[in-house]
Amino acid sequence: MPVRGSIAGAGFLCVLILCLPVRAQEESGFDELEMEMFFAPADTVESATKHVQPVAESPSAITVLTSEDIEASGARNLPEVLREVPNMDVYMLRPVWYSVGVRGWTTELSETLLLMVDGRDVNVEFIGAPLWTIQYFSMEDIERIEVIRGPGSALYGANAYAGTVNVITKKPGSGPRASVSFHGAEQGLIDVGVRGGEKIGPVSLGLMAGYAEENLWTSRNFPARDVLRARLDGRVDLGLNGDLFIEAGVLDSSGFMHSPLGPLHLRDMFNYYGRLRYSWDKLDVQVFYDRSEIDALFEMNLYMKDIDVTIATIPPVIGQVDKYGTTVMHNLEFFHNRLTYGAEYVFNHYYADVLVTPDKYEHRLGVYLQDEINLSEMVADIWDAKIPTLLLTAGVRYDLNNITEWEISPRASLVFAPAEAHSLRLGYAHAFLKPSFLQTHTHVYVDSELGLDELNVGDPDLRNRSIDSLEFGYSASFLQNRLILKLDLAYNWYRDSIYYETDPDKMNYTTIGAIRVPDIRNPGPGFGFFNNPEGSDGHDIELQVIVRPSELSRIFAWAGYRQVMDNQSKEFVVGEPVWRFAAGADLKTRSGWMLSLRAFYTGETRRIIFNPEGILEPDIPVPVPGHWLVNAKVSVELVKQPFKLSAGLEGFDILGTRFSELGGLPLPNQPDYSAELLGRKIILFLHGEI
Repeated sequence: MPVRGSIAGAGFLCVLILCLPVRAQEESGFDELEMEMFFAPADTVESATKHVQPVAESPSAITVLTSEDIEASGARNLPEVLREVPNMDVYMLRPVWYSVGVRGWTTELSETLLLMVDGRDVNVEFIGAPLWTIQYFSMEDIERIEVIRGPGSALYGANAYAGTVNVITKKPGSGPRASVSFHGAEQGLIDVGVRGGEKIGPVSLGLMAGYAEENLWTSRNFPARDVLRARLDGRVDLGLNGDLFIEAGVLDSSGFMHSPLGPLHLRDMFNYYGRLRYSWDKLDVQVFYDRSEIDALFEMNLYMKDIDVTIATIPPVIGQVDKYGTTVMHNLEFFHNRLTYGAEYVFNHYYADVLVTPDKYEHRLGVYLQDEINLSEMVADIWDAKIPTLLLTAGVRYDLNNITEWEISPRASLVFAPAEAHSLRLGYAHAFLKPSFLQTHTHVYVDSELGLDELNVGDPDLRNRSIDSLEFGYSASFLQNRLILKLDLAYNWYRDSIYYETDPDKMNYTTIGAIRVPDIRNPGPGFGFFNNPEGSDGHDIELQVIVRPSELSRIFAWAGYRQVMDNQSKEFVVGEPVWRFAAGADLKTRSGWMLSLRAFYTGETRRIIFNPEGILEPDIPVPVPGHWLVNAKVSVELVKQPFKLSAGLEGFDILGTRFSELGGLPLPNQPDYSAELLGRKIILFLHGEI
């Protein structure tokens, strides 16, 4: 699809969507003077500075998705709802594995984004990336999601590279006393969740539990995603601004996913964690423990290109990862300054009988300091002069671990509000992405009829990837917050990207009988993970518009554009832009009906190669042309008293986008495979609460 024609079509669809609520208003008869807005604006955020502040004062480009936004979207997992964030890239590779990125920076592993749940880092340390659809919460458990678009290492350290996603769940004792939801769909989708909460004096308790299963189209009786989860939250009010939080969860899952070594069948992953957190006034201290027990099988045979001779197979991987951590944070306010400072320590223990032997360990330490200065109030006190709101945020973090070198991550931002409801932001930030343990220390022990027994993949000399970003932002609201405009521009410098290469001209070889094969015990510089000494520069533009024509309706649209100008990183092709466009409308009537429509467009012409060229058989490079995704949802409240009961129908990718428009994946000759990969499904659901 040509980009010009796609944009024209997107504009027409946007105009059509903008007209929907007006007509619906005439026919539904809902009260425009309703006091509570169905889609209330998010006035405050906490992820950008680690404390609550107005959105207009945020030093970072940030998007907030409320529980109402999530409900209207109909999304059944975290990546699906993140499509509503400006310039967010979401591809479904398997029901259990999504490729998620921001501002066009998308990789198969999705390691460039840091995922946190209630401020706890939930990235899988071994692969350096989160499991987006295997978590302890359901979509009904989420209070809001805050997404920082841009570097965040000055506060959060490694992995807060291209952005940070912080999922904030509902607090114990908040919301309904009990709720239950059921979703069922084609593709074998079953999603059941229950939630309860109770407050007894100073003690509040919350329980979340659920089960989700999703089958492959091509093997309908074989689960591609299977998750059984439970989580218990407790809060004790100690008085005098003191609180004690206790949190524990257990999760059992299986499914198909991806790794840098190839497709991975996660036959079983059992995970449990516990966290203890003490909060008093402006001090926050927490300790946590996370353990994952993994039984996995790599679905790959290593064989010579164009020669049907198997060199080796990777046997099942059985191992565990133990993660211990503690964090301390404190806020100090004096003379128009707000200091936020703290430290984080994480200890990881890795063991896998095939991938990592003997036991391996990782120590990570991070120390940060951030100062927020209200310059306008300072000027007023010192010189008795009044100037418009002017806020300066500056901070730095030092990170050290025993795998790679140390890193210093600075940030600085100036927010200027020349008039009420208008703000300008200028900022700079540096961030880094440490290589994963898989990339640095993995030696794969293999089964082979040719006498080979080891494949060296890890490179302990890998450097951190880094990004420097210069950003400009403008936000404004008009007509008593019924029209919101946001414009963000960023120019980025990328250095030391990590890529996986198989170059037959640089590999070492050995002779077994009459056959000359790669020496996978000592493959040399032509095989494995490497840093690219060359860098790349690129720019991003994002425009977001939110309209609330009535108290019970909302319309949103955003467009994003990215282009890498000087790229040598093997991630993007020089000069080829990436487009993003989204539009949606939501309407809730007084009679209990809710109508929602979403349209997402992606326009890009780069080629994606998941396994690079070389002596080992690669996947075929596939061009990625423009494509549409359209989602719709309709629901109605069946009962309001004495309990609430809602039912509805959701449709994802109802246009049936062709398989070739996703790209980057092997093309099997199997029926319905395209629908499986693109996530097309029709969902029936029930939701009740007391």
